[in-house]
Amino acid sequence: MIDKSVVIGRRLKEAEESLSEAELLKEEKISNIATLAKLYHAMIYGLLALFGMDDIGSLTHADLIERFDREFVKKGFFKKEYLEAMKFAYDFTHECDCVHIKQPEDRDIDYLFSMVKDFVKNVKRNLL
Repeated sequence: MIDKSVVIGRRLKEAEESLSEAELLKEEKISNIATLAKLYHAMIYGLLALFGMDDIGSLTHADLIERFDREFVKKGFFKKEYLEAMKFAYDFTHECDCVHIKQPEDRDIDYLFSMVKDFVKNVKRNLL
């Protein structure tokens, strides 16, 4: 069995790396959808760190977001705005028709950046 602290450390590192990659994509103006995807994954890795999960098994991202709501948001440990940001990004990344996928605007990316940076910082603060 893998040590939970090792899993948490790895997941936090993945969250920070995804956030850094999103920053590079944004700076280079490569793609808002690619930037949003990296921001979304930073949040998912943050959730996996909170839950101490090495592997999500048969769970979906929607399951993880719902669990976060139930165990952390509704109990007042994390702001509801983080949940709203996750759902916002989820809607973009889980569009079924890739040809007609809505492209996030610059203001969407700016909104998510501030939320994701704050979320990852708060996950670290709660775990370390």
